[in-house]
Amino acid sequence: MKLLRSVSLPTSSTALKRVNVLFEDKILKLSTDDIEVEEDVEIIEAKGLLMLPGAIDPHTHILTQDSENASDLSRFTKIALEGGYTTLAELSYHTPNPIFDNRSLKKKMAFINANSFTSMALWGHIDMGDYPYHSESAQEIWSKGVVGISLAVPSPNPAIADISFTEIMDLFLDIYESDTSFAFQGYDNENHQAFSSTAQLEAIKKILRRMQENPIHIPRVSSYPTIEFINSVSKRSDISFAISLVDMMALYNPDIFETPFNCDFTDYADLLFELLRTNKIYLLSNCAAPQETNPEYCELFQGSDPEMMSYSYLWVLSELWKKRRIPLATCIKMTSENAAKRLGIYPEKGSLDPGSDADFVLYDPETTTFITGNKGKTTELIGGFKAVYLKGNQVAGENCTTQKQGSFFARSTNPKRRHNKTTWI
Repeated sequence: MKLLRSVSLPTSSTALKRVNVLFEDKILKLSTDDIEVEEDVEIIEAKGLLMLPGAIDPHTHILTQDSENASDLSRFTKIALEGGYTTLAELSYHTPNPIFDNRSLKKKMAFINANSFTSMALWGHIDMGDYPYHSESAQEIWSKGVVGISLAVPSPNPAIADISFTEIMDLFLDIYESDTSFAFQGYDNENHQAFSSTAQLEAIKKILRRMQENPIHIPRVSSYPTIEFINSVSKRSDISFAISLVDMMALYNPDIFETPFNCDFTDYADLLFELLRTNKIYLLSNCAAPQETNPEYCELFQGSDPEMMSYSYLWVLSELWKKRRIPLATCIKMTSENAAKRLGIYPEKGSLDPGSDADFVLYDPETTTFITGNKGKTTELIGGFKAVYLKGNQVAGENCTTQKQGSFFARSTNPKRRHNKTTWI
């Protein structure tokens, strides 16, 4: 058992709250008063530090062509853990062994349990070649704890058969009684020869016309008009979206970062900032994928360098909170809490309430951290992570050798709708 003393917690206002926190693998008690315990506990003095939930990335793509490469999984999850990410959700587009059924799910679970530094949830896929039993297989892996079913148009993977918009509508109708969550990434390839932001928006509209009240998540949006459209319909349809962190970095620090994606954010910088300020950007994601990903894949299914996970959470705190005065509560929602809700793993993850998993970072707002951006230039970020905790144990940080304690994490609840107002803050 451990006791954090005099640590600061974020609140819904700009104020911070000084508390003491008792925890083991889960958070047991938070109090502004002294916590009396009868048994010996490890005392951790945390005055001047902030306790923040571990970051959660809702869709990484780190299992690629060599999906059984344990060293890659360990290396990339170690980078993420040291950057404050305690949970990743793997949405593999490129692995030759997608998760179609319970057997393939169990194999991936064992692989993660043996090699991951972070907790890791998994998205599943549809095997249209298994028609007419494809929907039954999807329901099977949903019942076993995947966080959703991935749909892509066109398929970015020869191991995953193409699925048409008509087939997607039939799938939604087949599982109408289910609350299964989906991720959709694609473009309208029936009316557009190549990917563009317009083609993506048209595909999203097609999906919305076919959905049967199932939660739909769009893993990466790099166009402001598409964001504006999704926000306009989100109260009528359970749809959410994520922005790639590298797009944000390139917008606000163009001398340090560049984005590999087509992105129009510079044309709408003021409008985008207003969405950030008013808590209308739902998720931020690294969209990480090894850079040896097949270059023939459509840009929509490419990813950014996983090395960026070593500093992207810290960048959000430094650039958006400290420099640009985006509320800390909003930054946490975009990097942790909302991801946990979308994935159906809240409040175990993404929360600092009693009963939540003790996955958190201790952040020092008074220090500085030097990083090298993807343009090769060094810059200084405000603040730094003193310690990263997973399941109540310090696993990374100062004076700590990074430890491998990650494992598969199953969905425990149904995804929370985008306009859900419940929050731990």
